[in-house]
Amino acid sequence: MTLSLPNRRLVRHLTGLALFLVAAASTTEAQDYVPALGPAFLPDEVATVRLTLAQADLEFILNPDNAYSNVEWPGTFVYESSAGIDTVSNVGIRLRGNTSRTSAKKSFKVSFNTFTPGGEWNALEKLNLNGEHNDPSILRARMVWEFMRAQGYVAPRVSHVRLYINDEYKGLYLNVEHVDENFLKKRFKHDHGNLWKCTYPANLDDLGDNPEAYKFTPPWNSEQRAYELKTNLAQDDYSAIRDLCHTVGTASDADFQCALEAIFDVDGFLKLAAMEILVGHWDNYIGNQNNFYLYQKPTDGRLMMFSFDVDNSLGIEWGGNWANQNVYSWNQWGARPLFDRIMDVEQYRTRMGWYIRELLENGFDASNWLQQGNSLVTMCTSAALEDLYRTYDYGFNNEDFLNCMTSGAGGHVTQGIAAYVNSRDASAFAQTADAQFPRDIQAWAYTPVVDDTLRVKAEAAGTPTSVQLHYSVDGAPFQVMAMNDDGLSGDGLAGDGRHGLKLHFPGATQVSWYASATYSDGAQPTDPCVPQPVWISYAEDVPFRLNEVMALNGNFIADEAGGYADWVEIVHVGEAPASVTGLHLTDRRSEPQRYAFPAFVVDPGDHRVIWLDNDPEEGPLHTSFNVDALADDLILSVWDTFGWRCVDHVAWDTFQVANTSYGRTTDGADTWMTFVAGTATPPTPNAPNAGPSGEDCPADLTGDGAIGVGDVLMVLGEFGCATNCTADLDGNGSVGVNDVLAVLSVFGDVC
Repeated sequence: MTLSLPNRRLVRHLTGLALFLVAAASTTEAQDYVPALGPAFLPDEVATVRLTLAQADLEFILNPDNAYSNVEWPGTFVYESSAGIDTVSNVGIRLRGNTSRTSAKKSFKVSFNTFTPGGEWNALEKLNLNGEHNDPSILRARMVWEFMRAQGYVAPRVSHVRLYINDEYKGLYLNVEHVDENFLKKRFKHDHGNLWKCTYPANLDDLGDNPEAYKFTPPWNSEQRAYELKTNLAQDDYSAIRDLCHTVGTASDADFQCALEAIFDVDGFLKLAAMEILVGHWDNYIGNQNNFYLYQKPTDGRLMMFSFDVDNSLGIEWGGNWANQNVYSWNQWGARPLFDRIMDVEQYRTRMGWYIRELLENGFDASNWLQQGNSLVTMCTSAALEDLYRTYDYGFNNEDFLNCMTSGAGGHVTQGIAAYVNSRDASAFAQTADAQFPRDIQAWAYTPVVDDTLRVKAEAAGTPTSVQLHYSVDGAPFQVMAMNDDGLSGDGLAGDGRHGLKLHFPGATQVSWYASATYSDGAQPTDPCVPQPVWISYAEDVPFRLNEVMALNGNFIADEAGGYADWVEIVHVGEAPASVTGLHLTDRRSEPQRYAFPAFVVDPGDHRVIWLDNDPEEGPLHTSFNVDALADDLILSVWDTFGWRCVDHVAWDTFQVANTSYGRTTDGADTWMTFVAGTATPPTPNAPNAGPSGEDCPADLTGDGAIGVGDVLMVLGEFGCATNCTADLDGNGSVGVNDVLAVLSVFGDVC
């Protein structure tokens, strides 16, 4: 049935309003990219934040000479809401932002972990309190973020608060989630990739083949790179940024799509561009070479882009007419190499048009924006009208706030929010008549392979009729197998576009693979463009092995800082000194690069302990991750010719008792055992493993040739038994304390 325009508008209105309400609801079930709001971001009230610090420190912060200082000053944070009052002492306080630092209404950053290591509030290490001095409504950024969340985009959580500093009311502020490791953890299953904050002039221009060239700082700020690495700082690896920029700058037209899709999430970029163009966010990559993040997904190494600081949107129009600008030639301020080349590809251009059409049908409609905006105006009116700082920078008055949905305030605020949406809706719809539904697939394999099993996952855009895996074992002809679409391969439900397959290849050396999606019109995109080889066998020529691991170091051995960190030991099993350069350690097969060994040489038979404490700042032998004593694994790997290759692997799926270790019976041996302090076979970090006791093991009740947790559990399971007791070790006719002690006394021995 074809809807008349009024009915189409009604459907769009009801759908869009529902999406806005879902985005605002604090009880929304967390999904990919969209965590629940939680108590720090209340959707239905204006909470109060009170900051208190020494008056002299506040005067330093507000002194114009210190506008661009990032020195943090200690203070107290108080959060008042209908749920109660939270107080956090010894927080760090400073200014944040760019132009707002010299404005009358400034923005502030609150850090909970600057003066209290590990400090958090509601699982947040930092908060951004944004004054929104450009925006008379103080609503635009919130409404954009909420719309992004409703559509499943990566976006911060946000709410409104009243801000007081040293008991002076500073006005109505936007409380915005800070982008950091915690932000990634809440949105990505695989959250340990490189994250770059990109600010002007981050135009993604090709600066050559040297990654160091992309670490430049602009002339006006020698302390912050234009591409500022925020995670994995010890490695400081800019090769992904180099690969993106250099590929865009040098790939031929014939090679461009395959080369770009191998390193960049093109489909995600097209969706983001569609969103930012619709909401008129011009202070971004496409417009102003500014305000975006690049995240390197550990699963496939591709970079993905997401935005931040979207206050210059929805009718905030410095130097442009963003409500009517053509969506395909949206940039007005010079070349943007990535966007320009992508728009030269018809398939990409028309797919972005399709995503614009999807947003127009799913919430980008003036009527529901007006309804949601009016609700926010009502909720915030009291706090806004009492906000004198709101009026200082551009002379905004109360009417500018009260009528912000329908009227502009003049100057750079050309339109009200709903009026802008209405104009952009009409112009964008007219400009995307050539939109085509998406035909795209992104696939990746988890490497290194540790158990002869190739695991491939794929996400297909649009509605393919089928998704297939094509694979070749050790150069044999390619075979094809359908990939599952049952929801189990991803985090969603059946039909969510996610597909997965596991195939076992015992004895194989390598497998080449690619995935394809078949559409009803006959299109069959593939990813990767050319078959990707994956190592199945281990790199046996690398002379290092995982030798011993203590997954719960209670107080057995302290590191150089005096802490009792978990640890793993490697041993050199070769016959000549060898360097560990190139070795990597991880507990996630999808993230092999979590820890890179520093350069050092190990003699044959020597050992090195690596601390598994997530404290890389304590030294080069400290990893950026912890392990779980209940169940986890460790993978030692290297990059070999074309991909990650496993060197060694150890896993455990039973709880590791404190101060016991799990290791090879002797250095490099194939068999593993539990080592227990105070027995004949104790843990031996940085020393040869103790080996089996050589004595009889009367307490080996499970018959596995060793005394371990299973034997202890068997005794405890028969505790009190008086007839036919397998665990009656002392022969007194029952199972009691002496039998338990008998097992524990030889715990860890190998017969």
